[in-house]
Amino acid sequence: MSGFRIPDIKNTGKPLKNGFAWLDQGLSWFERTTLVICILAMALISMANVISRNTLGSSIQFAFDVTQILLVIVTFMGIGIGAREARHIRVSAVHDLLPRPARKGLLVFVSFTTSLLLFTLAGYAWDYARSTQRSCRVLPEQVELLGLAIPIGAMPVGVALLLVLVGMIVAGHGIRLIHFHGQRLLEDLGALARGALLMAAGVVALLIAAWLFSTFLDLVANREGRCRVTSSTGFPVYLVHMLVPLGFTLGGIQFALAGVRNLISRDNYLSWYRRDEYESAAEAGASTGSGSSSRGGDHDHG
Repeated sequence: MSGFRIPDIKNTGKPLKNGFAWLDQGLSWFERTTLVICILAMALISMANVISRNTLGSSIQFAFDVTQILLVIVTFMGIGIGAREARHIRVSAVHDLLPRPARKGLLVFVSFTTSLLLFTLAGYAWDYARSTQRSCRVLPEQVELLGLAIPIGAMPVGVALLLVLVGMIVAGHGIRLIHFHGQRLLEDLGALARGALLMAAGVVALLIAAWLFSTFLDLVANREGRCRVTSSTGFPVYLVHMLVPLGFTLGGIQFALAGVRNLISRDNYLSWYRRDEYESAAEAGASTGSGSSSRGGDHDHG
């Protein structure tokens, strides 16, 4: 987590920027944390499977299915990160020949049209996922909370997607706060106390993860309807397919944020906080200072 280079939302200066930056930062922390956990899990399962195959003579039964699911998560959750970091392929021949105002117009057009394309792909992916769902339902039709019947399993698609995104953003900010405050606390402790605290935090995190995982497995085990499941784990396949429209949606949000940032900012941006590297390189070449000018890829906090 210490390698995360995410701009501080306190320095954005305007309420509109603060709101969009809060959204972007929460998604960023959640996505990166999810990818780190999934990649580590893939590595551990793959190593354990190799060791089991070479020492015990048999592979771990669930290894193939689980690594496939994790690979889907990494691939499609990575769309948002790729767009945020401007790591996607760019054909910039026309962009380079245009004057600066025209470049901004092109960036706005490309950002919003790419966002629309990704949202369209998310719609097609959602339709496909629903076609593989059949009559299967993992979430209950409704739950009782404080005397109210909440239709969790039957709520409209738009409301469900909005709740998922809000949950991801809030969870991302929770991870961010734990990271920063925990880091400050660790810096004030001695080596022995720091080790004990890290061990206790690891145990608590594992217990929470185990509880969440067991709750999810209970939901899967008590599912209703007719389901197509994976061969070794019995995991409903449509849940894996649901990750695809979510990934496209996250990418569409990032390109939409890039378009908004170009509309409300003077400089040209490839994503919400990453400036156009061509402009940064030109500024660096034109600078007569001591060499402290920004380079392409530096993060902008304003």
